[in-house]
Amino acid sequence: MSKKFIISIATLAIVGIVAAFAIFLAKGYTFSPKEKRIVGTGIITITSEPDAASVFIDGHLTTATNATVSSLPPKNYSVRVIKEGFIPWEKQVSVKEGLVTDVKITLFPAIPTIYPLTFSGVENPTLSPDGSKLAYVVPLSASDGIINKKAGVWVWTQTRNQPISFARSAEPHQIAQSTSTDFSKASLQWSSDSKQVLATVEDNNYLLEFDRLNSDPRDITPILQATVNSWEEDTRLKNEARVLAIKDITFRQIASSAAIVRWSPDETKFMAGKAETDLKVYNLENKKEYSLLTARAHIWLPNSMHVILIEEKTISIADFDGTNKAVIYAGSFQDDFVFPWLDSSRLVIISSFPTPTASEPNLFGVNLR
Repeated sequence: MSKKFIISIATLAIVGIVAAFAIFLAKGYTFSPKEKRIVGTGIITITSEPDAASVFIDGHLTTATNATVSSLPPKNYSVRVIKEGFIPWEKQVSVKEGLVTDVKITLFPAIPTIYPLTFSGVENPTLSPDGSKLAYVVPLSASDGIINKKAGVWVWTQTRNQPISFARSAEPHQIAQSTSTDFSKASLQWSSDSKQVLATVEDNNYLLEFDRLNSDPRDITPILQATVNSWEEDTRLKNEARVLAIKDITFRQIASSAAIVRWSPDETKFMAGKAETDLKVYNLENKKEYSLLTARAHIWLPNSMHVILIEEKTISIADFDGTNKAVIYAGSFQDDFVFPWLDSSRLVIISSFPTPTASEPNLFGVNLR
């Protein structure tokens, strides 16, 4: 063989070895001086809302979100994410050989902004089944006896990805006036399709369309039971369809036998149990179950990644697996009522202040971003 040919072969061999080594590195493999061999590693991708938060892995400042951390030996890591003005987030993250572990984090403000949304008083708030509409009653007269011109039934409709603002499309609208009928003490119930509101005033039952002012409310008392029964049947059929769609037999049995079942908005998870005190979250994607933190009530945040925990004078949010509980609001609010906006940016509560001009209960927003 000629010297030139040998050099060419040697060059190709070196290039091949370097290329193979580069491919190994790209796939998450690295050389371990301790073990004196190429070992498999894993990757963590960390994104957060808001971004540019500091990431500590096993106590060491490693990077900032949004970022990728590669060449991690397979094991469990303590990941802590910190950003000034927000509640820290921390969790054990498992890294496996040759795999990418996605970590998506929502950081909640350490001092949320609280502001009024209504000013005329609010009673009997009722959330629609689809979670996009809130019906409530504005009382006929305030505590000072002044007649309220806005008295009646109101609906606040929101659309997904629409920020809460006082733009015309985001304002609540009146669907019934307290003129011939006083709706001040009306109890409200939504239809199963979230398009009608049943307002019950003593022995009368008025069916109201949610998207307009019902100037002449229709009393459906003669067909009340049939109407309510049809709504309940629709709800039952929808729930049965969800349960039957569960592929895992064990999870399907749990959902079908539980006294309480609440589906996450994206229907990839559900919380279920015999009572509010023993609810668990079942993840249909990874077929795992998680114990929920104890609370008086549990509500899904619309992002399907968090659960709102309602306790006496405290509202918290935790990851759906029960970790990272963050107290969002501590103070008085009425009737355990918490209403999340569809974009998960805010919560709404009913509260009042002990002053002559703010003593009436009203809707207040609590910022989550």
